[in-house]
Amino acid sequence: MSTKAEVTGRIVELLQLVIASSVMSNERIARSMGINVVDLQALGFIARAGAPLTAGEISQQTELPTSTTTRVLDRLEKHGLIERSADPNDRRRVVVRVSAALAEAGRGGEDDPYAGILDGMRRVHERFTVDELEVVARYLDAVKDVR
Repeated sequence: MSTKAEVTGRIVELLQLVIASSVMSNERIARSMGINVVDLQALGFIARAGAPLTAGEISQQTELPTSTTTRVLDRLEKHGLIERSADPNDRRRVVVRVSAALAEAGRGGEDDPYAGILDGMRRVHERFTVDELEVVARYLDAVKDVR
């Protein structure tokens, strides 16, 4: 039986490998989309928000300076990946959302750059029970904001 220290060590090593693999996968995906990896990560924050965000909210979530966030949004808009529009509740504010074309492509179709990764994850998940996956989800939720 393993000790907590041994299991913790394995988890740390494995998470480092997962992070490195994810960084490289995201770099490859960003290049395939013609953008850089920081822009891709910002796009991910926008896509996961589920509602339009202001540039300030994006800056806060990504921890990028506001000037950098503005340049990121300019590049994403230039590539047709986001849309900016006036906030319907306050026309002085501009909100950002994923473009309609990207939202359609990101629904798991063959154009979704993450389709292969998601398919691989589904195959891995088939080897685990719901209870085991719940523990993994609880763990990842607990460590996601560790810095």
